Amino acid sequence: MSFVDDLLTILSRYSGGYRKMRQMLYGLPRYGKSHEVKYEFKDVTLRATLSRLRKLGLVSNKQGEWAITVRGKQHLKNRKSRFAKGHGKYPASSAMKHKKNMIIAFDIPESHKKMRDWLRVELRLLGFEPIQKSVWFGPAPLPEDFLESLSELNLLPFLKFFRTTEEELV
Repeated sequence: MSFVDDLLTILSRYSGGYRKMRQMLYGLPRYGKSHEVKYEFKDVTLRATLSRLRKLGLVSNKQGEWAITVRGKQHLKNRKSRFAKGHGKYPASSAMKHKKNMIIAFDIPESHKKMRDWLRVELRLLGFEPIQKSVWFGPAPLPEDFLESLSELNLLPFLKFFRTTEEELV
């Protein structure tokens, strides 16, 4: 899945301001030497992508609130039909209620890059945060639909699951 697909997926589940969308796309901010918030991506990339999507009629911006349009939903549906499973088909709220106590580590080969990218978006939607690109921390238990998707996509051999608490993380 591409950056555009991830952006449209998030907008199909949430419409809101630029700052909240940026946090949903890329997680928690990192702090630099000056303790200013710095994100892992360039704002210009997100702004340019949103502008391009608005010109294509896939998203709209009304009073600072970004939302996906009907045309954008259709575009996303067409893109998802080419891929095995869509994003966020399980109840995100059920995972969000639980305390963060699981680490998921994965080593998915380059030949399965699309599946690796899909997994990262899914983990973000389930409330996980990246520790590293292939190590994520978030709530347990995982939804059954998500585990079934992992099994159908033959990703389980590439994943390791660990239970922990934030206090145990160093």
